Amino acid sequence: MSEVNVPVFCCWNDCIKDGTNGIYYEGSNYRMTTVKGKTKFNELLDHLYQVTGLDRKRSKFGIIGRYPTDIQAFRVKYKPLPVVDDTSLETMLEITTKHPYIKDIDLYLEVESTSVGVIDPATCSSPSDILGGSSKRQKTDIHVKLERETDRNSESDGVVHLVDSSTLNKDSSSGHVSKPCMSSLWLDDHEFRVALCFKDGDELKKAVDWCSLKGQQKCVGRETVKDEYIFECIRLKCKWSLGAARMKKHGLVEIIRYTGPHTCHPIELEDFKAEFEAYEIERAVRDNPTQTIAELKKWWKQKFGYVLENLNMRAVKDKAIKRVFGDWDQCFEDFPKLMSAFHSSNGLLVDWKYDLFPNPKFASFCGVFWAFQQSIEGFQHCRPLIVVDTKTLNGEYQLKLMVASGIDAANKSFPLAFAVTKEVSTDSWRWFLTGIREKVTQRKGLCLISSPHPDILAVINETGSQWQEPWAYHRFCLNHFCSQFSLVFPSLYLKSLVRRAGSTSQKEEFVSCMKDIAKSNPEARKWLDQFPQYQWALVHDNGRRYGIMEINAKALFALCKAFELADHVVTGSVLFLFDELRSHFDKSFSCSRISLNCGDVYAEPVMDKLDEFRTSSVTYIVMPVENNAFQVTTPSQKDEWIVRLSDCSCTCGEFQRCKFPCLHALAVCKKLKFNPLQYVDDCYTLERLNKTYAATFSPVPKISAWPEASGVPRLLPPVIPPPASSPTNVSSTKRETTSRAT
Repeated sequence: MSEVNVPVFCCWNDCIKDGTNGIYYEGSNYRMTTVKGKTKFNELLDHLYQVTGLDRKRSKFGIIGRYPTDIQAFRVKYKPLPVVDDTSLETMLEITTKHPYIKDIDLYLEVESTSVGVIDPATCSSPSDILGGSSKRQKTDIHVKLERETDRNSESDGVVHLVDSSTLNKDSSSGHVSKPCMSSLWLDDHEFRVALCFKDGDELKKAVDWCSLKGQQKCVGRETVKDEYIFECIRLKCKWSLGAARMKKHGLVEIIRYTGPHTCHPIELEDFKAEFEAYEIERAVRDNPTQTIAELKKWWKQKFGYVLENLNMRAVKDKAIKRVFGDWDQCFEDFPKLMSAFHSSNGLLVDWKYDLFPNPKFASFCGVFWAFQQSIEGFQHCRPLIVVDTKTLNGEYQLKLMVASGIDAANKSFPLAFAVTKEVSTDSWRWFLTGIREKVTQRKGLCLISSPHPDILAVINETGSQWQEPWAYHRFCLNHFCSQFSLVFPSLYLKSLVRRAGSTSQKEEFVSCMKDIAKSNPEARKWLDQFPQYQWALVHDNGRRYGIMEINAKALFALCKAFELADHVVTGSVLFLFDELRSHFDKSFSCSRISLNCGDVYAEPVMDKLDEFRTSSVTYIVMPVENNAFQVTTPSQKDEWIVRLSDCSCTCGEFQRCKFPCLHALAVCKKLKFNPLQYVDDCYTLERLNKTYAATFSPVPKISAWPEASGVPRLLPPVIPPPASSPTNVSSTKRETTSRAT
């Protein structure tokens, strides 16, 4: 049997990076060659020098193989395998035999100059960084580990950029250690090199500072542990870095790692401050991305002694989050861990929806439902009303955001529950609404306001649904209802009549509008009659919706602005939502507490109505009529209203709609010298408003301490259904839709 020839892609002098599927090469320097299956390591070296055209006398290289270690039906995960001898080379060359669907192998060369001990600046990340670092970090804190008692063998690992200074300082002929190479303080950037020595850390810092000044560059340094130093360029993408440590054999601070020169452009003086702020904040965000703007401002003041403006801090944090959590495919793997961190620190309730692959350790993302415990506690003090709506998100996968909101005492949207799904359907609405009922609230008599979409109606009308009376009362958003009407009957006149009929609180006006619709288009009237009038018409609502006829999308999605940005992946958007939620709770709680301390009792809607009555120039005439009712009129108008305080009603409709006295009821209370506040619904008290936002959010641990999500497989991006004409995926019949709750 003839010896197998293995196709080999040889890559060098550019970037080795770590991505979703493991390591990969980014650059343009590569060659395709063929290697025999029984090739020895030294033979491979000779062959690669010929392929790359590198000078053996002036350079050497370490070889990293791209080895498949995690093989699934839908993807292959690659890890770096250093090729250093015949055995490791044989392992790489056997890949195409063991895995026939892999047609070739990749070898990455880390080229290093042997003339001055300086690392090739074209390399943007070393294999040692990939083996030990995070795939998301563009800059890492490299802890320089040195053998201070005994010398290391510099030939033990040909791919690591930590160079043994003891070996470099040996005379090759005698084996004796030569005199250390001492530096001048007036170095140029290109004069830094491995084995260069300094009296102490301060002298090293002055040398780095001098080179930075001359080259119009900016570097930051820190002492990682005692007598070990790291310097990096302030520019995140620049590859310049230097590592040094005090060596026991001569007591001097010696450069043991150097990558240079700078690969960035000189910095303009006026741009430096902004770049420095961005660099430092990104370092803080990478460590703990859930810090609020206030926490970052406090940290900045303590560290640098001055206050950073809110606008600058928010903009820089936004950019940092996008850089740290900026990969759409990776974000689905990170998502469960992020939500697990919220669960362990703040009691977040989570429910996952995914499609399992044949290997149950992997699944494609379908959706995630979540609600913060603070919102669940606060909703107990809101009126019994929930508004739900959806929005299509920008971004690679066009995910859908589902939001449920309450209404607080100030008539503001109260964030209650959220979900991100790959599609909106009957199944996803059933899952979302069930999540609200099972995890968020079991209150009886809730009013649910939504669009009249058939998917929602199908879920509401299912047997056993807890969104039916008396557990809940379903109402339509009038805007959505009119829009759906216009799809069937595209007439602006008819649409205006439907809107008038739905929004009026006067029965006579409602009846008149319905007659006009029937007269203009009988089919339109028949279409309206298929829906109960109490679902879309205010006059038949019986006060369930508290006068809320439309879904205010701007207010509903106010805290979710990050989800609308195409350059924000879902994990980054959830982080910003958490930040906005904490800020919203803190601000609302503080404002309500101040009002309470000032002696106020009711929230703005009630106080505004009392002020309107007190400052009004209209004179109301109140006359008693039968059945404990009162007739209210004005001298200049023919209109009259009948007020019944016993059942909190007025023929204007506002009293029963809003559940606090209208102007006519206030006139009756004034006439009878009654306290009008006894007719105000308790949901409007400032005490209730304060309790709504009283729950506090706990700090979220740093990324390094985020716990793994229990029971959730490794999530991959959502599967896009194939077109009807394309063959069905063979695995589709084997998938299992599963839901897991954290």
